[in-house]
Amino acid sequence: MAIEFEDEIKEHMQDIPHKISGLCLDTEHLYYSKMDPVQWLRDCANRLDYIHFKDINLDKYQQIMTECIRFFEVCSKGVMCPIGKGIIDYKSINRLLKVIDYHGHITVEQERDPRNCDNSLPDVSQSLAYLKSIGY
Repeated sequence: MAIEFEDEIKEHMQDIPHKISGLCLDTEHLYYSKMDPVQWLRDCANRLDYIHFKDINLDKYQQIMTECIRFFEVCSKGVMCPIGKGIIDYKSINRLLKVIDYHGHITVEQERDPRNCDNSLPDVSQSLAYLKSIGY
């Protein structure tokens, strides 16, 4: 099940026990939906099964938030950028994951329009290099 917004996540956590359904929080989707990824990872630490790492170019994000466009069109405009080039604070996330003793899986992704994803691999490689440079 995919849920995207604050009220949906809260309802899910209230209605469905963790042993039946934990959470896979996605840093980019949290920020995109106007939530603070660091705060949500902290608040949901006891429900985390999995995390997805992505980043957002703030200038492009602010521009597209004034438009009424579909998600893959957003992706094609370069809103999702390599980790370390965007607004999401991965240094704080790294510190938090140590504090909460997170040992689950993390997937590093590069959100793209599937019709135009030729540059995804170099961007993911750049993201991994950045994450390693800050202690992941």
